[in-house]
Amino acid sequence: MTNYFSPIAKTLVCALTLTSIFSSCKKDKDVVYPPVVKPAALTLVHAAAGVAELDFYVDKDKANAASFAYNTTILDLKIAKPGKKELSVTKKGVADILVKLPVEFKEDKAYSAFVTDKTASTIVFVEDDLTAPAADKAKIRFINLSADAGILDLAITGKAEALIAKKDFKEFSPFIAAEPGTEINFEIRANGAATVLATLPKVTIEKGKIYTIWAKGLKTAPAADALALAVMTNK
Repeated sequence: MTNYFSPIAKTLVCALTLTSIFSSCKKDKDVVYPPVVKPAALTLVHAAAGVAELDFYVDKDKANAASFAYNTTILDLKIAKPGKKELSVTKKGVADILVKLPVEFKEDKAYSAFVTDKTASTIVFVEDDLTAPAADKAKIRFINLSADAGILDLAITGKAEALIAKKDFKEFSPFIAAEPGTEINFEIRANGAATVLATLPKVTIEKGKIYTIWAKGLKTAPAADALALAVMTNK
């Protein structure tokens, strides 16, 4: 077989090939890839006693695929593009907005939105500090979502000192360290008084976990919507 390439030509071909490879590598290095955006997370809670099913929106996107009735908690919705958003609430299947709230989601952060008040006219939006508790501890926070219960203290039954004190309607505490245990009985009291307004019996608090306890319902409501306590595990 005849070889049509001279040694010089072969050298040139090799040089051009290497140049092409190096050029390609350089181009790959010069490509600027967009940073990976970590989504934010959102938990929804319907805490508006006496209010029927709702629809919850983040901007114009409906966030609840399933029923969003009183006492419903929807955990860990992903906000794919964090930033400034508008939260809004309507009655189920109705366009009229009951309440709207401008908020900002930060990348890789977690948040909770509680719909409350007698007509679902309030959204309490809080950032969830999900950093790990201290060794052998849990973390707990308290939110007062009862529109007519007044200023409340959260306490453990049998202990005179409040665990978290003086929270008015829509106010919330930071997460605090809490002792783990089983069958812990929590209660809410009128601020500074011994009067017990509602209890949450036999709660298990595990070390390393994070919890939110909230007051819900109304002092003046029928049993289904009466003043009570609820708890969820944030992490």
